[in-house]
Amino acid sequence: MVRRGVVDAEPVAPDDLGRSVSRLDDASWVWVDSIDPSAEELVTLQRELGLHDLAIEDVQHRNQRPKLEPYPGHVFAVLRPVAPGPDGMVESEIFLFVSERFLVTLRFDPICDLTTAVKRWPVLSELAPGTGSALYAVADEIVDDYLEVVEQLEERADELESKVFRGTPVTLEENPSIQRAILRLRRDAVRLRRHAVPMRQALDRLADDSPLITERLVPYVRDLIDHLLRTVELTDGIREILTTIVDIRIAQSANQLNEVMKKLTAWAGIILVPTLIAGIYGMNFDHMPELHWLWGYPMALALMAVSAVALYVGFRRRGWL
Repeated sequence: MVRRGVVDAEPVAPDDLGRSVSRLDDASWVWVDSIDPSAEELVTLQRELGLHDLAIEDVQHRNQRPKLEPYPGHVFAVLRPVAPGPDGMVESEIFLFVSERFLVTLRFDPICDLTTAVKRWPVLSELAPGTGSALYAVADEIVDDYLEVVEQLEERADELESKVFRGTPVTLEENPSIQRAILRLRRDAVRLRRHAVPMRQALDRLADDSPLITERLVPYVRDLIDHLLRTVELTDGIREILTTIVDIRIAQSANQLNEVMKKLTAWAGIILVPTLIAGIYGMNFDHMPELHWLWGYPMALALMAVSAVALYVGFRRRGWL
């Protein structure tokens, strides 16, 4: 039980939730927090608090998009917290049932931490008493994590830019790791945007239509919407940077291939002229003056060497070798 934002030490039994809610005064409400609830626990919550069938069905089907649905007597919300991890973005999922008398939070693995949000409830209750401020605190912590994650994505994009646009070309050994890093970063940016856009729509609907959000709380919810808009814009910028990086990598690969082809062509030309000379003098016709000339053989070798050196110098000056 929560009174003026402070969580009571005495828990409420699940089978006594309905009676506890009916006996509450105006300054109190019930908070039910369940981690990986079973089907039986969901049935108990639905029976005691009058939760809607469709909302319970959504809880049982995981990986929902962020949304907010008003039902008679309560609001159902799906939020998708994220957190920065060592190998990318870590996603979780939280379902909320909110009315003026209760707040139900259903969390699933990986568990999102609500400790910071709960600590803010007493302060926010001075601004706007009730469950609306508690819902705002939970959403605010999730949006702050979005901004933290998008900053990490920007840092990763900057590192990729530094690798791709450095003075020395990317080696063959580095190329696969850079490609994997680009794909992981693009995947994380798309997933974050996929959560931020519908959450912005849900909060917009919450600020406009829900009686849980009082007039004093509306500007704070609008501020969250603005932060989500900034998150979307930053993720779009990251995606544009990645598109540019991919285009540059394609151009770099084409240039590297062009350099290889120029070198192969130059060496082929150097080998071709001596081969042509050797082919001419290897035809063994009787009426070839050079066949019976004392210096014919040394002259052919010298001609091959001079032509090869001349071609090598010419290609080297043009930058082909």
